Amino acid sequence: MCGTRSQIHGEVRRVCTDNVTMRSRLRDPLTTIGITRMDRVPAPTEPLPGRSCGGCTLCCKVMAVPEINKPRGAWCTYCVPGTGCRIYSDRPNGCRTFLCGWLTNPRFGAEWKPDRSKIVITVGRDGNGLCFQCDPGYPEAWRKQPYYSQIKSLAAIAIRHSGIISVHSARNTIVVAPEGEFALGEVGESDEIVQEFTGDRLVGVRVIKASENYS
Repeated sequence: MCGTRSQIHGEVRRVCTDNVTMRSRLRDPLTTIGITRMDRVPAPTEPLPGRSCGGCTLCCKVMAVPEINKPRGAWCTYCVPGTGCRIYSDRPNGCRTFLCGWLTNPRFGAEWKPDRSKIVITVGRDGNGLCFQCDPGYPEAWRKQPYYSQIKSLAAIAIRHSGIISVHSARNTIVVAPEGEFALGEVGESDEIVQEFTGDRLVGVRVIKASENYS
């Protein structure tokens, strides 16, 4: 079925060549990807048993934190890399509720812990997929093994469930699909990603900037 998927920040749209477009709103950006299927489930609120951040602080570099005007890709001024947060008890709510994919998804083994992989796994833009966010100091980390082959396998699963797998490398967003990789450049939180299909085959991905939507 042809359709569009919208999320809280920005939009992912699926467009088929018959020019029929259907929209559906996802109220909860919640996704987990298992070995053979993708399901929307309640967002985890606790790490898996036996998993903890420990000395990993990569999310404090990779992620943006609007509440304290922290940009993406730069160390938080409150972070002591490899140790933790200097204002942990008073940290912003966005930090308080954030759990990376390695902490919550049993699919990802020890090799995916961010301080080892140099990748922070987050829920995708519309809640139906995953984004692999690379440490800016290691923008090609996702291309190394075993990460690359697993990302490609997940892309094959995601496409069957109208999901999307993306990589954030330096300032660039790349959509990974069985058909190939689609480099989009810099994509803002409110920009729209449009996937173009011929039948079930993804033939193109493009970005509509938020400024174009409101012009």
